[in-house]
Amino acid sequence: MNETENDYHGYTPMDYDEDSAADEAYQTCVSYIVEHAPIERDDTVVDVGTGTGIVALELASKCDRVLGRDIDDEWLRYAREKAAERGVENVSFDHGSFREPNVEEAVDVVVASYALYMAYDEGGEGTLRAAIEGISSLNPRHLVVADKMFFGPPEPRGGYETLPRMGTVANLLADTGFTLTDVEIVSGSAGVLVASRTSG
Repeated sequence: MNETENDYHGYTPMDYDEDSAADEAYQTCVSYIVEHAPIERDDTVVDVGTGTGIVALELASKCDRVLGRDIDDEWLRYAREKAAERGVENVSFDHGSFREPNVEEAVDVVVASYALYMAYDEGGEGTLRAAIEGISSLNPRHLVVADKMFFGPPEPRGGYETLPRMGTVANLLADTGFTLTDVEIVSGSAGVLVASRTSG
């Protein structure tokens, strides 16, 4: 859905929406973004790793524009169809990744939900660093990361994915000029980090 192609054969965007609706931690993270993210009415928001556009469409009523970016064309088509069905006109979806977001205009807030962890799973801290550097290059006022990460001792994951520690993500955000301003722990392995551009 973001930095790595979806290799689950037969797993459709509709399947993802159904799974997401049933995932309590994910829904809590999305609700927190919608209710607490520092987004203003005239902001342009970029949702990187937008997938089926769940977060992008939720944020549409809170800001001027939302730009959804993903690497999977099928999922982008599905997100566009959802926006059209709901009559949401201030959201657009296009190809883009963490390293190459494909955004030319000024950006106020960047949101990444349940997507950055895939960069870490794919290549460890170096790949996660490159992903965070890519989105921070958009020079937003705020970064909002709602994702899988360990907020306490690492938990067994059954061998199917490797998650970063919250401290690792926070340090990488700091390295790119951001300071944590809010942390919402949803579970031992999921939560929301809000980071603001450091003055000066």
